[in-house]
Amino acid sequence: MAIRMKARTLSITLIVIMLSLTLAALPAALAQIQVDCEGCQHTIKVVPVGSTETGDPIVTSNPANLIIFHTGSAKITNVWLLLVLNEPTYNALDKITINGTTFMTKTDFQLVTAKKIPPTNANPSTHYPGSLCQYEVSAIKDNMNEKGNKLYYGMKSFLPEITKNPTYFKFEATLTAPAKLKILVLALGRCGSTHGNIEPRCIPHYEPFNACNSFSKSTLVVPEMATLAMAAAPFGALGLLYTFKRRKK
Repeated sequence: MAIRMKARTLSITLIVIMLSLTLAALPAALAQIQVDCEGCQHTIKVVPVGSTETGDPIVTSNPANLIIFHTGSAKITNVWLLLVLNEPTYNALDKITINGTTFMTKTDFQLVTAKKIPPTNANPSTHYPGSLCQYEVSAIKDNMNEKGNKLYYGMKSFLPEITKNPTYFKFEATLTAPAKLKILVLALGRCGSTHGNIEPRCIPHYEPFNACNSFSKSTLVVPEMATLAMAAAPFGALGLLYTFKRRKK
């Protein structure tokens, strides 16, 4: 009986010790998440496979082999893509596919009329949660070399979550006519979500995006000939070097 009592006492003592250690570590872990997810963090990266940062959107050809991942310590949930098109691309757009499946069509895009995108307020009808992160439209135009021209943008849910481990995907735009193809690929998501992987439509109160990628961690998709020319010529001098991918009949 004495041996059983001692064993039971030892077990209880070990449990108390483990619980104490867990509780002691919890504030530090929560503090780390709070630091990583405070405000709007530029900790998402969407770039071509094997690319290096240039300080500007990384130019690649259509179709593009891309990767997306998080550069911070906490995972990012409810990841959406924000795609910005120049007017020629919008006018000729048939569809955008990811891994061979239609992701967005022309009807998913709208003319940019605000000074910043995306909107800050949530839209329950589309499950858009709102965003603490916004991009200056003037800066987008500078990075796309589209100053003074119209832009169109569209957003759509892409992945439930991303981590430091890259997710690979093939991005392709199909056009119906010749056009100066330009698509800026941006991404947004939620860092430090209190709802885990619950789908947005199941969350009573939307948690706005608080993570995105900077322009230097984004991708600008152009035709192959334009990609080659950019190695030797300024963006504005490309002119008629742009080509297009025709829709298969």
